[in-house]
Amino acid sequence: MFAGRDSSGIYRNDLWQYNAQTDTWTDLGAAPMKARVNATIAAHGDKLYAGLGYSDKRAYHDSAYLRDWWEYTPATKQWKRLADYPTKRTIAVASFAIDGTIYALYGFGPVGFSNDICTYNIAKNKWERWPENSSRAGICCGGRGALLEGTYYFGTGYNTHNLNHWFAVSVETDQWQRRASLPGKGREFGACAASNKYVYLFGGRYFAGDMTGGEVFDTYLRYTPQTDQWEYCGQMPSGRAENLVAFTIGDKAYFGLGEDADGQVIDKLYYVEE
Repeated sequence: MFAGRDSSGIYRNDLWQYNAQTDTWTDLGAAPMKARVNATIAAHGDKLYAGLGYSDKRAYHDSAYLRDWWEYTPATKQWKRLADYPTKRTIAVASFAIDGTIYALYGFGPVGFSNDICTYNIAKNKWERWPENSSRAGICCGGRGALLEGTYYFGTGYNTHNLNHWFAVSVETDQWQRRASLPGKGREFGACAASNKYVYLFGGRYFAGDMTGGEVFDTYLRYTPQTDQWEYCGQMPSGRAENLVAFTIGDKAYFGLGEDADGQVIDKLYYVEE
C-alpha cells in the first residue's frame, strides 16, 4: 500500500507491506518522492512500480499533477526514478502489469477527464501513449478494474455519465466490449479485486451532481465473466466506505481501509470467503 491521506488529512509517501500468512503489516518507510493522494502502484516480478497522483501544493495548478514514476526493489529496499509519465492526467489512474508491461488507464488532470491508455515498457524504461479509440469507455477518473484469466474488467468512475458501465478489455489489442452494467446506482472511488472466478466491486460513492447527497455505499457486488452477470453479495463489515484499497493474493480478494461517509479513515482489512 502506497501513499494516500492519513486521519489528520496529511498527504503521505510511505510504503507498507501486508503478509497474508501472518496477517501483519510492515512499514517499509518513506519513498524519496513528494507525498501524494490518488497515486497508482503495480507489481511485476520481484519489483513494484509506483507514482503519479496529486500533490497538496498549489491546488489545481499544473505542478500539483505528479508525473514521476519509480521502481522499488523489496529485496534491497531501494527506490529508482524512471521515465516520467507522458501526460498530466495523473489523478486516480488504474494500473496493472502483464508480460513486462505496465498498463495505466484513464485519470484526471488540468485539462479534465481522460480515457487515455499509456503503457510502460519495463525493459526499455519507456512510456507510450496509445492513440485515441472511440470504442473505449467514456472519459472518467477513478475507474476500477481487475485482471482475471488474461482479461481486464474495467468500469465505473467519476464524470457523472458512466458510473455503472462495465467493459471487458483486451489490453494488447485495445479492444473494448461492453458488458452488463452494474445494477442500481453507479459508483465512483470503490475498489476492485478478483478471486479465481469472480471480480468483486467494493463500496464507492454515488455522485451525479450537488443535489444527489453523495451517497456512500456499504455494499459489495461480484461479477461472473462466464455468465456476464452481477450479483449483490451483502454489506461490507466496515460499513459505508469509499477510496478503499483492494488486491488479490492467491485466490482471495482483499479489501478495506479508505474513508467512511463522514470522511473518517478506516483501518480494517478483510478478505472474501467464497
